[in-house]
Amino acid sequence: MKEVQVVKEEIETEKVITIRCDFCQKEFDKITIECEGFGSIKIEFGYGSKYDGIIYSGEICDNCFEDHFKEKLRIKGD
Repeated sequence: MKEVQVVKEEIETEKVITIRCDFCQKEFDKITIECEGFGSIKIEFGYGSKYDGIIYSGEICDNCFEDHFKEKLRIKGD
């Protein structure tokens, strides 16, 4: 015979609660306010570069993306 009981279990999870732009340091709270536009950047250099094997990554807000990258980068697939 099996004895069954209702048991309340708590499961810990990790959630992103704030995002900080790595350029302007502006911080957004994802819990209490509507988060403005943010993205993640990843820069990976190829073989022979002095940065070969190093991957740079970070978070960037829409404003900093427009100020620093938008006119210099192309959309993947174009």
